[in-house]
Amino acid sequence: MLLLDGVYIERPGGSLRFRWVKAPTSTELAGLTQTLARRIGRYLERQGLLERDAENSYLAGDDLEAGPTEQLLGSSIT
Repeated sequence: MLLLDGVYIERPGGSLRFRWVKAPTSTELAGLTQTLARRIGRYLERQGLLERDAENSYLAGDDLEAGPTEQLLGSSIT
């Protein structure tokens, strides 16, 4: 897999210039992950695919209420 460590910036004349960008810190990645999780969660709620659990900040689907085994599995993951 090929990954770029920068971005291409368009110059006024229409030509492109590659500009190196340093790697994100673990704090920046954690913040980005939290932002993405929140936005995806809100989108899935609006679509009616998930509902927010009243006691926790994560989302809970209907399948979690199937039985004690599924609840234990969910607890072990979190």
